[in-house]
Amino acid sequence: MKRPERVLLVGRHFWPHGAIDSAGHLMELATGLHSIGLHVEVVTPKHATAWPERFYFREFLIHRPVRMFKQGWTARGDRTPSRYIRLLRDWIVDYPASIDAIVCDGTREESIAAVEAARGRNVPVVLRLAGHGESSDLDFFQQTRMGQRCRVNAAAADAVVVDQASSHRRWLALGGDPQKTHRIANGFGATIESGPKLRQRLRRSMARINGDLFVPDTSTVVLSVERMRRDSGVMHLVQSAYALSQHIRGLQFWLVGDGPARDTIFSRMRGDGLRQMTSMPGSFALMDDVFVAADLLVHAGGEGFEHQIPTAIVTSLPIVVANTPAAREYFSATVQQVNSRLMTRRPTAVASQQRPDDHQTMRTTAESAEPCDLVWWFDPERPKTLRFALEQIVADPPAARQRAEQLRRLLQRRSPRSAALQKYRDLIRQLADARTTDSRTKRAGTAG
Repeated sequence: MKRPERVLLVGRHFWPHGAIDSAGHLMELATGLHSIGLHVEVVTPKHATAWPERFYFREFLIHRPVRMFKQGWTARGDRTPSRYIRLLRDWIVDYPASIDAIVCDGTREESIAAVEAARGRNVPVVLRLAGHGESSDLDFFQQTRMGQRCRVNAAAADAVVVDQASSHRRWLALGGDPQKTHRIANGFGATIESGPKLRQRLRRSMARINGDLFVPDTSTVVLSVERMRRDSGVMHLVQSAYALSQHIRGLQFWLVGDGPARDTIFSRMRGDGLRQMTSMPGSFALMDDVFVAADLLVHAGGEGFEHQIPTAIVTSLPIVVANTPAAREYFSATVQQVNSRLMTRRPTAVASQQRPDDHQTMRTTAESAEPCDLVWWFDPERPKTLRFALEQIVADPPAARQRAEQLRRLLQRRSPRSAALQKYRDLIRQLADARTTDSRTKRAGTAG
């Protein structure tokens, strides 16, 4: 009986960074590959000296041999990217356990270490082009000299995985090998149970752990899970929070995440008199319960489309998303389609909170609906469109949930995660078998 393939996953963030989109994706990928029979181990840097260098997460081993500093890279000293790459590469090369393939969840500095270590161990390496929009690896390739180095390094990998057609086209335009490029969508996992009673129980449980998360029974929880930076999407919600609270009663803002603008955001919310309506609990190691406990998600940034948005979808959480190129690409929408969905003026009565075509959309079967029809859009340059979208959801929560459930069923059917995991397993097996055959041929030729 053939033993399971041994796969070493490499990434920058993992547990307990569950609120970071790339960490959530790597956790799901590792868990999924382990569940279908592969032997999985994960290598990721530790972001604090006190963190242990190895531990078990869901029955597979996590290694954190190299320190990554929160302050970022420097040109000299212990925080240079070249030193980080060298230490990570050397650890992978010297790791005593056998490895059949290395999979790097991203094409930043870690991918250079992965490709060089794969050469040293004579195993295939798979790189994944991660991210969407301005936060994507493809944009990173064109921004810095390190990005250019990562692009050249990616071309040397045995396989490159992209998740969308546009990423595929851009990678080929940058010189990617079509024979080595494989399109594997992230996919949508099993449905996460949700409902009004479960939502209330989770809120009470979370409030007992963190008093800031207490929510009155009649309140509506507006969730945002984004990096707290001045240029991130969360700032659109922060800047509109006061106006939203004045027009919509009972809003509670849960701002989950961390970053350099955290104190600025807190000061802004407190200065607007929203301290009692705002919770900023930091980061969660596992985000599923947070999504179930919320009433809706507001997302405006380029990150979040690999884990946060898919998790919101499988929990049937209504999603209000900004009209950005990354969002339109993710939901397969054109500019004209999004513009037709934007609410640019407030309805005249609560009974008409939904536009006439929205009632028809909710009655539409999953066969004829499109993903872009089942989320709520707003224009970041026109804050009122965000308020109108939230008013529409708050006016009829059951209808909003019905619409979110329709989106979940549609995307689970079109792009199941089980199919994506199967493609990863087939690709890893194909590359590992080819490398084994080549090695045997070379040994036979040398012996002859």
